[in-house]
Amino acid sequence: MSSRYKIVQESAGEGGFGKIDKAFDTELERYVAIKTLDPLFKNQPTLKDIERFRREAKILASLSHPNIPAIYDVKSSEKDGEFKIIFEWIEGTNVRRRLSESGSMSLDEVKKWFGNICSALDHAHSKEVIHRDIKPSNLIITRNKESCYVVDFGIALRIADIERLTNGTGIGTAPYMSQEQQKGEELESSSDVYSLGVVLYECLAGKCPALGNYELLSRINETIPPAIDELIQACLLEKDSRIKTPNEFNERLLHALRPSANFADILSEGPLHEIQKTLSKMDDSEYSILPSGQRRLIFSRLQDMIKTDKYELRNAVASFLAEMVRLAHSTKSDSNIYEYVTETALKYGYLLDYSQKWKGNIQIRENLREVSKVCKSGYSILSKKVTLFLKNEENLEGKEKWFYNDLKVLLQNLLANNCCTDQYADILGKYLDEINNKIRQ
Repeated sequence: MSSRYKIVQESAGEGGFGKIDKAFDTELERYVAIKTLDPLFKNQPTLKDIERFRREAKILASLSHPNIPAIYDVKSSEKDGEFKIIFEWIEGTNVRRRLSESGSMSLDEVKKWFGNICSALDHAHSKEVIHRDIKPSNLIITRNKESCYVVDFGIALRIADIERLTNGTGIGTAPYMSQEQQKGEELESSSDVYSLGVVLYECLAGKCPALGNYELLSRINETIPPAIDELIQACLLEKDSRIKTPNEFNERLLHALRPSANFADILSEGPLHEIQKTLSKMDDSEYSILPSGQRRLIFSRLQDMIKTDKYELRNAVASFLAEMVRLAHSTKSDSNIYEYVTETALKYGYLLDYSQKWKGNIQIRENLREVSKVCKSGYSILSKKVTLFLKNEENLEGKEKWFYNDLKVLLQNLLANNCCTDQYADILGKYLDEINNKIRQ
């Protein structure tokens, strides 16, 4: 590799058949990712082999899509069969880490990011490029969380090369591989759709579906529409019966997330997931002009779920709470409701366990942070509840770094809010100093 590229982080990621280093392009002054492929041939490759892989790399380089990293260059070594691909570096975190650190995703996050993923795959399939390894670690959420990239397309290997490299077994990652991929058969675009279905389930449940014993998401979390289960199950079928394209997958996902009745009917008779979908499309001003009876009924549904306090309902309650944190802060007449919402949201957002793998709910914490910057009517309520939460020493001791970092941002936003007066400035500032000290320890 020429001196043009300076490695700044070795093994910044792992890809199929190789590693990925983060490097700095000294000529164009930008960060790049360098994927070094494992030797594709144990013996010295022929000129024909090298030319074919260069040609296939050009096909990958022809992919031009806002959610696929651009390929800048390809380097090859005739001596050892090593190939390097230099492509755009995406600053962010992969979905695997996001799930591990923060737990299952909200329906809004799924809607946004899977729209990006499906669009990227649809473009690749239009160029006759099949990814073959769709899984959480190959999906990168940008730092601003506005979009998701599909990475590590690798080399579009022929079936003959697959057989040489794997003794006839499929290339990919269990449990994301379709039935035909596991057998090492020629793949169609629907194989990537199979993987999409598995990843969608994992994003909403925090685990992959058990094949042959599918556990309904709509039973695990009542805010998830049954149509999501129907979509995923249609992805897991044999290829002749499966959803064919990423575009069809996305259309069915959007349809599953669309409310199906007027709001009065949904509130009085509808399941929780219909209420959730409708609330997710509102902003705080739309919520504030709902009839008082409807707002009170929404709160009653939420309160009933919280008082039931079933472990398996925690994700559903957290999703509902996150929406109420976002919506109910500007309704002056509902101050008692917002007091209950914020107090409970701090508990569900920071303290409760959702599985053996994670604690707290990131969507609640993000909504608390966003609201803390802009709320007016609800500012005193939110500041009071945050102060009481921090006053309990048990809530602050022996926590993980994410806990203190999230609280730091929340306190900074409350202090920056134009509604912050002497009443709260001093006490919030003292707690911010305490949190900063814990972060430095």
